[in-house]
Amino acid sequence: MPGYIIVRAFLFFMLSGIAASLIAQDYLRRTGESISLTDPGIHTVLFFTEGREFSLPVLQMGSSQRLICKFDHLSGEARNYYYTIVQCDAEWNPSRLVSSEYMEGFQENPVNDYAFSINTTIPYVNYRIILPNDQVKILLSGNYLLKVWEDSNKEQPVMVRPFYVTETVAELSGEVQKASFEGYNGPSQQIAFAVNYQKLNVTDPLNEIKTVVMQNRRRDNMLFITKPTFIRQNQLLYEEKSNLFKGGNEFRNFNAKNLQTNGMGIRAIEYQDPWYHLFLEKDLSARTESYSFRGDLNGNFLVKNDRASDNDLESDYVYVHFTLQPPDLVTNDLIYIFGALTDWKCQAANQMIYQPDTKLYEATLLLKQGFYDYQYAFIDTERKSIDATFLEGSHVETENDYHLFVYYRGFSSRYDRLIGYRVINSVKR
Repeated sequence: MPGYIIVRAFLFFMLSGIAASLIAQDYLRRTGESISLTDPGIHTVLFFTEGREFSLPVLQMGSSQRLICKFDHLSGEARNYYYTIVQCDAEWNPSRLVSSEYMEGFQENPVNDYAFSINTTIPYVNYRIILPNDQVKILLSGNYLLKVWEDSNKEQPVMVRPFYVTETVAELSGEVQKASFEGYNGPSQQIAFAVNYQKLNVTDPLNEIKTVVMQNRRRDNMLFITKPTFIRQNQLLYEEKSNLFKGGNEFRNFNAKNLQTNGMGIRAIEYQDPWYHLFLEKDLSARTESYSFRGDLNGNFLVKNDRASDNDLESDYVYVHFTLQPPDLVTNDLIYIFGALTDWKCQAANQMIYQPDTKLYEATLLLKQGFYDYQYAFIDTERKSIDATFLEGSHVETENDYHLFVYYRGFSSRYDRLIGYRVINSVKR
């Protein structure tokens, strides 16, 4: 049995690479390289504001906050990793500033904080980067990329992750409303918000201020809004009826924090020497179901081993088997496991493959113990975009987080300042 699973997993990755198609490749090109992994040995990348594990990595200037980036490499040996940070504009293009203008300290730094896994079936090394630190001080607000490379291969980073440094200059307020735009009312959520910039000396708000809205942590469908609906005294109002997101559905989830008992969503746990395999309950399409509240992490995951004292080092890696019964017997659909567990991307490694013998879509992911959210996404071949509602359905009642970012670039400035950031929830006021 173990040999069969290994061969099948190998064929899965080979066939997935062929089947991903130019559509998926075009999607990856359009979303840029602000989130990327090029080393298949790197797993479980977490990047957040210290003390708030489910937060975006947002650092407030002038505060004592720190950002934590953690990741594993599935190996029994430590690697020579280095990192740097790069400032970007509001659209994630490298800014015109040189590094000495936006950071103080060493431009390149080794990743010296690492530890080896303890009593796991798959050995790994856990690495940690903390920002800012004694070697790196960030001087300006804006969008940033954390780039990690191995040995002397700086031009070929093994990992790239975005983070944000914000000022508390603009005041933001907003709410999520039921869509009222003709043709979109019903399952869509409309974002209305206001930006108060009275602390700034803005001469041309229409051209100097940009806003971005992100649903949960998805980067593929972010709204870049350059023009407000109304301008009042030192205030911009964004109330366009086209500021819409599909409400989507609550995330599916499973609990793999204890490998001795079947947690929520798990049908069976098997130890097939030398690895653990988790078989999830068979999933059905939810697109025609009525809305039902289900507690979730809005697509995130939590690394956790209930029987360990150190979750980072004692949580094991397991092969998690997903099965989906499609609503129609279509065997060439591009269906993917979607969420933070797959970097919010649709690519070969998380594509599902249709199995004629079972009439099911199947996929296997290697994941670290914990609690996971996930959905099934479909690539819309006409719009060349990800559709997480085709199989999951969409409801205006769905609970979502919306991240608001406000950028300012004055007439003579050479970079985009991030002058405001706020999270608004579609349910909580």
